[in-house]
Amino acid sequence: MQFRLPQFLDIEDKVFGPFTFKQFAYLIGALAFGYLFWRIIPAKIIAVPLIFIFSGTFLALAFVKVNHRPFADILESAYKFLIGNKTYVWHQEQKIEKEEPKKDLRALDILKKKQIKEEEISSFEKIKELSGKLDILDEKKKHAINLREELIKRNERKN
Repeated sequence: MQFRLPQFLDIEDKVFGPFTFKQFAYLIGALAFGYLFWRIIPAKIIAVPLIFIFSGTFLALAFVKVNHRPFADILESAYKFLIGNKTYVWHQEQKIEKEEPKKDLRALDILKKKQIKEEEISSFEKIKELSGKLDILDEKKKHAINLREELIKRNERKN
């Protein structure tokens, strides 16, 4: 048994000639506002810009699509954004360190010099320790080379 499935469900029906019902309603709205502004407002210099603004908006609602979305959806999103609450991103404030009370500058200089000397001494001791380890390794390497040479000489004597 085969069933016919409807296709193109996202396309609106053309009710009034080449226009859908929504497009036709927007066109009627544009004409109605244009006619009302023309008849009600006596100063035509004020009526004409209002007619262009309102009729242009209705024509945009009828025919304009932005990123395949109707212009009405864009206006709705813009309205919700302008009226609704905004989301704010929290940024952590940098802590401001309190300044230490000023001490005797001579005492601070002496402490700094002591710290530098201690660092120099500790780094000197580390270098001395490393060089001692290298010497031990160097001695072991020399011993290994001497053993190798001795083994080579023994093999030569046997041959």
